[in-house]
Amino acid sequence: MKTVISASRRTDIPAFYLTWFMNAIRAGKLEVANPFYPKQTRIVDLTPQAVGWIVFWSRNYGPFLRRHSFFDDYQLFFHFTILPPTKLEKVGVDVTTALNQMRRLVELYGGERVIWRYDPLVHWEENGRLATNHQPEQFEALCREIGSLGVSRCYFSFAHPYAKFIQRFRKKFPADRLIDLPIDQKLDIAAQMARTAARYGLNLYSCCNDRLLQAEGVHKGHCIDGGLLNRLRPEIRVSQAKAPTRRDCGCTASIDIGSYVQQPCPYGCIYCYANPLWK
Repeated sequence: MKTVISASRRTDIPAFYLTWFMNAIRAGKLEVANPFYPKQTRIVDLTPQAVGWIVFWSRNYGPFLRRHSFFDDYQLFFHFTILPPTKLEKVGVDVTTALNQMRRLVELYGGERVIWRYDPLVHWEENGRLATNHQPEQFEALCREIGSLGVSRCYFSFAHPYAKFIQRFRKKFPADRLIDLPIDQKLDIAAQMARTAARYGLNLYSCCNDRLLQAEGVHKGHCIDGGLLNRLRPEIRVSQAKAPTRRDCGCTASIDIGSYVQQPCPYGCIYCYANPLWK
């Protein structure tokens, strides 16, 4: 049984820390700290003999695509966040550039190894009006483009109003107010998104919110899915044991090698549960 490496939920390694990761692979191993108990560390074997898959997470695969051949000894899977830019992100990649990067990933690895992340969806009150980073027309345009590439999975979620997010939002936008929509409105939005996605050959998956599965056409997400990875390469077996990272998480076992503390993310997405740099 081989290991699945997650790179990473905790920061954007392909965009900002790829050289660090490549050096760790050259060394064949990496010391990884427990994010909640930093003094607890483990040595992770990064050799091709030990690693079945590397699952990348990013908003910008430009640096990776310039050096993708370095990873030829590994099986790769990609989570690609593409959202229209809003004031909630400090910086980001424009949608056209992101779509071109996704096109290249599909050419290199196939659409079945790429997940489009359209998340998290955020709603807030601005100047007395409801504002959001989800616009149905923009979502449909993205579905049209991404579906045509051969990508068939779209993962979405609604931002969870956890304490750090609320504090950041209030500090950055003191005149605005975060809004957590009632579940019936979320279900209506989810059902509409599922219908739109289906028109372009995309299935819609909910990340970490099983209540959204009540909406027609919405499936449970498994961001790291050992069963899918085993179907893609049956000769490379990885664990299918459930290993949720939070409530309603459908992920299977993996080792995340990123660091919230040592690798803050310059994209500064204010809603991120990691460590966004935005001062």
